[in-house]
Amino acid sequence: MKPFFSIIIPALNEERYLPLLLRDISRQTFQDFEVIIVDGNSQDKTVKKARSFSNLIKNLTIISSSRNVSIQRNNGARIAKGKHLLFNDADNRLPKYFLEGLHYQVRVNPSDVYTTWFLPDTNLASDKAIATLYNLEIEALKQLNTPGAVGALIGCKKKVFSTVGGFNPKVGFAEDTEFIRQSVKRGFNFKIIQEPRFIYSLRRFRRDGLIKSIQKYAVLNLKYLTNRKVDQVKEYPMGGNIQKEHPKSYDIINFIDQTLKTTIKDPKIIEKFKAFLNLEED
Repeated sequence: MKPFFSIIIPALNEERYLPLLLRDISRQTFQDFEVIIVDGNSQDKTVKKARSFSNLIKNLTIISSSRNVSIQRNNGARIAKGKHLLFNDADNRLPKYFLEGLHYQVRVNPSDVYTTWFLPDTNLASDKAIATLYNLEIEALKQLNTPGAVGALIGCKKKVFSTVGGFNPKVGFAEDTEFIRQSVKRGFNFKIIQEPRFIYSLRRFRRDGLIKSIQKYAVLNLKYLTNRKVDQVKEYPMGGNIQKEHPKSYDIINFIDQTLKTTIKDPKIIEKFKAFLNLEED
């Protein structure tokens, strides 16, 4: 029988993080899935460590690919057997009930393409604030009819991937948003699932620092919106070898407050945000 989920994980020099994700996957309460790791010719022990999980994950496939996150996702999807494709970044973490909860959500509320809210990978108030901002941002984009998602985790029915033609390897940044918008353009429905939530790595923020990250992502988003090419290798590199952690203390509560007050003007969106956050009227 075909598995329900095909979990596709592009990887590049992820010997530190990938085993943590695979451990999480092996412990899921819902086990109707296969795992496909698409390695971009890692120079560390990524592949060796992935192979060590072959006894814990019965349907585990590891393939090699050229080094491009879209190409890697596409190559994994082409050999996938599952009814739903679940594209997962190698540094994500999944609570043990995640796949069971996601399976329930997409069956009860049928979705063609979807993402979920996420939790940060620490308990720091600043990291929780970043997660809140990102979750609210994807809600706002959908309300404004410009859907998008954090590309760390995107799910879709296999027919969506086939119809859209996969992720565009020529798009160096926001290829995930492009995929979702192309899906919606072709008539597929897109849903944002609030529960269950995966755990998203904020290592880019810790590496670069908040202000530098905001500046970089602002430039990348502007390039995306104006159809300018992004050099993925230089401007938005992937891989565990570049993510050297330098934990940094930063407070973004005021930043989030000012962002919501100055950029989100639509009263309907404000009301939805208040509902999401369970806030009362002042």
